[in-house]
Parts: sequence; structure tokens; C-alpha cells
Amino acid sequence: MNGLEEVTKMAERLAPGDQLKLVEHLAHKLQRQTSAKKPADLYGAWKGKFPEDIDVFQEIRGIRDEWKKKFDID
Repeated sequence: MNGLEEVTKMAERLAPGDQLKLVEHLAHKLQRQTSAKKPADLYGAWKGKFPEDIDVFQEIRGIRDEWKKKFDID
């Protein structure tokens, strides 16, 4: 029996009101944990990985053109 099964079995022994309180407690705890995480700054994460003068639109156009050739799409 894994940990989740054990906790579920123990929770089933609680009164319905206490089960609800347990679920609310866990949900609020998870919400606090996930909302506290700040999203990563993608600019900072990718800074220095590509040349500063890269033309993104030209690069995407080149990739798209290669895919069109590969799949004979016009």
C-alpha cells in the first residue's frame, strides 16, 4: 500500500465534516504554494543564448520555408 492509499484509508475513517475540512485545508495549502511561485523571466533565462542582432521573423520564415519544402506545401 502506498502513501496515498494509506492517507485515503485514514481519511475515510473521519466524519464527513472532518473529511471536508481536510480537503479544504489541503486545497488552500496547495493554492498558497502555487501562487507563491513567481514565473521565470524568459528574457533573463534566454539572455546570451542567441546573438543580439538575430532577426527572429527571418529565422521563423526560414524554418517555415523548410517545412513547406519537406511536405510540398504551397
